Amino acid sequence: MDSTDSYARPAQRTPLEASSEQPDWCYDQAFKSGDRHYSAYITTVPGAEGDRLHRQLNAVIGELLHWAVHEPGSATPEDEST
Repeated sequence: MDSTDSYARPAQRTPLEASSEQPDWCYDQAFKSGDRHYSAYITTVPGAEGDRLHRQLNAVIGELLHWAVHEPGSATPEDEST
């Protein structure tokens, strides 16, 4: 399944300003080829818009996982992890 068929890209929004009030999220991942650090600020989206985005995110993640399982020669965690 091609995600471009079922996922309509939302209109671009102006970036939200980060404030000290927003919780932050970070994740460090160690690989043999080099460490990776991911970080972001969390912004909640309440109500119907939040529910809609949640459903779309679940659908896209499901498609990505389906694609990854069926991708020939896909890497395993043992290939990169330390």
